[in-house]
Amino acid sequence: MPPKWGPESERNGPEITYGNQNHRGIVGLSVAYHLSQTTEDITVFEIDKSYERASFARSCGGMRSQFSTPANIAMSRHSIDFIQNQTDVEFTPNGYLLLFDATRAEDHDHSLALQQETGASTQSLAPEALQALYPELNTEGLYRGCLTQDGTEGWIDPIALHHWYRDQCLRAGVNIVYDDHRQYPSHASDITVICAGYWTRDVARHFGIEIPVQGEKHTVFQVRTERPVSAGLPLVADLAAGIYFRPEGEGYIAGYEGNNEGEVDDLEPAWASWDELWERLYYRFPGIFDRAKMTGAWSGYYDASTVDQNAIIDEQDGIYFATGFTGRGLMHSPAVGLAVSEMVAGAPLSFDLSAYRLNRASNREKYVI
Repeated sequence: MPPKWGPESERNGPEITYGNQNHRGIVGLSVAYHLSQTTEDITVFEIDKSYERASFARSCGGMRSQFSTPANIAMSRHSIDFIQNQTDVEFTPNGYLLLFDATRAEDHDHSLALQQETGASTQSLAPEALQALYPELNTEGLYRGCLTQDGTEGWIDPIALHHWYRDQCLRAGVNIVYDDHRQYPSHASDITVICAGYWTRDVARHFGIEIPVQGEKHTVFQVRTERPVSAGLPLVADLAAGIYFRPEGEGYIAGYEGNNEGEVDDLEPAWASWDELWERLYYRFPGIFDRAKMTGAWSGYYDASTVDQNAIIDEQDGIYFATGFTGRGLMHSPAVGLAVSEMVAGAPLSFDLSAYRLNRASNREKYVI
């Protein structure tokens, strides 16, 4: 069946709502792609063609399996394998370096054991070893650093993955309908899946379902330094300081959890937080950021789970939903698409989704970047 673009037509197959109020998401396209492998007559409703407020397009594209909960580790390992082996999306395999001070020692020890149990090649390095690898690093106050550089962590171009999903969906005959005024899924569909980021909460209320998710605005800064870019650096996150950065082109991109804002409707960057971010970057990596200049910035939204910073993937009253990824929607989109498609089909599940159920016990994810 050829794909249909334009006004909605009569349908009885699965309906994927993944945009609302000018929001655009990648999770819904992944769900549609995975459903299309076994199901026909799928319609995706897209509310915005501009990408203007797209969370995935405003992300840093990070891909990692260093997490503190088994469910997130499993989701990451599947998603990274999928992207590297089943798509043509370029993967930059520079790795991740997570830095811990003494206050995070217990988190480090527990999570490292979890990661290694799954076969991850995460290395735990003492400050001396970190200094030898990264002479630009100030190791004062550090307990350990966790580094993965076996080619399974790094980052991708978010737009490239979105285009890959879209093209695969169109080839499979998925209907993609653009409708700027459509706010809620149709009752004419046999199956409805809502993947609308933090706006999932508002869409779900239309069906009498309360979803504990809220919007959280994050700012990413573009930074130039006088020193040549260390292009081989991993994505570095100092969890105690709440900062991260990675190479990007002729400079770096960096963020700071202190500039996070909740429940805001504008995407104006938090310019005033640059000074604090720079001070923290300079303290931890003086050999890079001693002479740094902020050259630009952008903001995007997290659909933040208010329960425990883990996703919400579930079904209630015949409505399926996937949201609350707290910055991991792009990263986990392949695994989430597979999981939701299996739920819809009533097939055996590839993942233990108990950590993502709506009425779960809290198991807070500690490695949020």
